[in-house]
Amino acid sequence: MSDVVVVGAGIVGAAVARELAVRGVAVTLVDRGAVSGGTTGLGEGNVLLADKDAGPELELARAGRDLYAEIEARMPDTARIRRKGALIVHPEEATWGAEPARLARIGVAEAELLDAGAVRSAEPALTGAIHGASFFPGDLQCDPRAIARALARESADAGASVLEGCAVAAIEPGRGVVMRDGRRIAAAAVVLAAGPWSAALAAGAGHPLPLEPRKGQLVKLAAPHRGLVRHKVVDGSYLASVTSPATGLEVATVVETTWDGDVLVGSSRERRGFDTGVDSAVSEALIARAARLFPSLAGLPVAGAWSGLRPWLPDHLPAIGPSRAVPGLWLATGHEGAGVGLGPVTGRLVAQLYCGESPCADPAPFDPDRFAPGRA
Repeated sequence: MSDVVVVGAGIVGAAVARELAVRGVAVTLVDRGAVSGGTTGLGEGNVLLADKDAGPELELARAGRDLYAEIEARMPDTARIRRKGALIVHPEEATWGAEPARLARIGVAEAELLDAGAVRSAEPALTGAIHGASFFPGDLQCDPRAIARALARESADAGASVLEGCAVAAIEPGRGVVMRDGRRIAAAAVVLAAGPWSAALAAGAGHPLPLEPRKGQLVKLAAPHRGLVRHKVVDGSYLASVTSPATGLEVATVVETTWDGDVLVGSSRERRGFDTGVDSAVSEALIARAARLFPSLAGLPVAGAWSGLRPWLPDHLPAIGPSRAVPGLWLATGHEGAGVGLGPVTGRLVAQLYCGESPCADPAPFDPDRFAPGRA
């Protein structure tokens, strides 16, 4: 019998399993597919403070980015971390005018405002019209799929059982899980870390969760040489897009390079169920918007396009920790597009709460029961 079953082996679930296992907890990590076979490997692999505002997500993100120094030390070749920094660029006067106040609110000591000339020195190919940018030199890019797999290996090395290709049909809080093939895995606690697929399992366990998949699409362009884009570059309008409650399509520009030097262009957001089809019109819109900042991108050949699903909650905060309403059920889901940055620290926070340690961040804002009827 396990003490804990973790459902979902993306970067969040793998981190939970690893953090529990190294503390001596008997853990079983299960996934219907392969470790890191879902959302984790489909994004840009960013760990950012640049796109946050003041509040609990920023505080968790600070702890999360700090934890990547430990990850880099444990798995330097696997993690493929590049501390290239992020630029929030402002083509619009309104967002540029609001940026000094945002930087003052968030209090990231390293962050600074750059005028347009300084931005062009940092990003020579960024020749579109801008007013300036905020620069966060400590933000980084990594290989989240490889990190999740390494975390799962670390959990196994510490004694955890890792079961791939094993779909969970139901969670029975306080008893464990029932697999689709009828097998049962007994455990006093279950941590639900199934990303966009968490809502149905939570509801079946008696914990309705207003979580929906939020689709995002990316395009990869074949670059003529390495270093065409040097930083993570984000249009200032993206900050509003992330927190928008809209269900329809929203497009805001993000641009950066892959490990191999090609250019990634995003991003879109829309809530339309579990559709992951690639829409060519969305790809064209992403490239056209990015070319306003980087005109040379318009002529690059498309090397690929894909879509993924982010786990969205209405208040844009993840659900992390034990449910008081459903004893035996723990949640670690709802990170939307910040799962890479927040995944490892979520694992640590869950393990600290489970083991009675002092938490690395205040868990109260991430209370899994906050959406219950009658709760504010």
